[in-house]
Amino acid sequence: MVTKEDIKARLRELGLADGDAVVVHSSLKSFGEVEGGADTVVDAILEVIGAEGTLAVPTFNFEPGIFDHAQTPSITGKITEAVRARPDAIRSHHPTHSVTAIGRLAQIVTEGHEKVNPFGRGSALYKLLQANTKILQLGTTHTTNSMIHVAEEVAGVPYLERTRNVGIRMPNGEVIYKWIRRPGCSRGFNAIEEPLQEKGAIRQVKIGDCTARLMTARAVVDAAIELLKSDIEALLCDIPDCGSCAESRAMIAAVESEEAEKEIIELAEEEERLRRRIEKRLEGDVSYFEPDGTENLDN
Repeated sequence: MVTKEDIKARLRELGLADGDAVVVHSSLKSFGEVEGGADTVVDAILEVIGAEGTLAVPTFNFEPGIFDHAQTPSITGKITEAVRARPDAIRSHHPTHSVTAIGRLAQIVTEGHEKVNPFGRGSALYKLLQANTKILQLGTTHTTNSMIHVAEEVAGVPYLERTRNVGIRMPNGEVIYKWIRRPGCSRGFNAIEEPLQEKGAIRQVKIGDCTARLMTARAVVDAAIELLKSDIEALLCDIPDCGSCAESRAMIAAVESEEAEKEIIELAEEEERLRRRIEKRLEGDVSYFEPDGTENLDN
């Protein structure tokens, strides 16, 4: 049986400290049995980071049908739903990828999220990156590490321009529909594990049966961007039936084809401009052997 004191002790050993801002990706069942369940895990984290810290969790719902800010539950695990249900929690209003936070930065990082793309500039996770947050994985891998989506936005990968139409229930009960950017697959995100390990960027301990890992958001984003610089498809998965990644590769190929075509057109236009300049210079009669007055052709 894992207790709150067990969790607190191991989190401090891991490097989580008073005043930290931390994004938590979690699997409650990875612990084995926890005394008090999900709320115990949340209490332990909050007590370790203290009143000056900030706890943030993804409270995503992806395609909720109709998103109700107050009622639509998180589908990213019991610990995230326990955070969402806290009276002092603040949930962002993004209709597919909301983030819920408790603590000093909660209001700042969640406000205005609905006005921007899920992970773009001004989103909750983008702001947390700017705040030098830490990322805590409790029994999860990088396939749930949403900060990597922020890296895709920073890198401007070609496969971001996908949308879905989502219903949003307004405070007065009216339902409106908006086209929302649809992030891609995350099943290839474990590609950043090796570069992070090589840099010693991940610390790890066991809490019961749970493997707990701590790293900085900056290290994650930097590692992901380096991979994308060398291979724009680096974060896509290789699962044969993954339609999302197949679509992403098609979008990359289309952009590359468009860029190649644009380069050909630009070269052709430059050649045409050069031809016209030559023709203009050669307008009228041209005598190639006209003496310039300095030569005597008889000698």
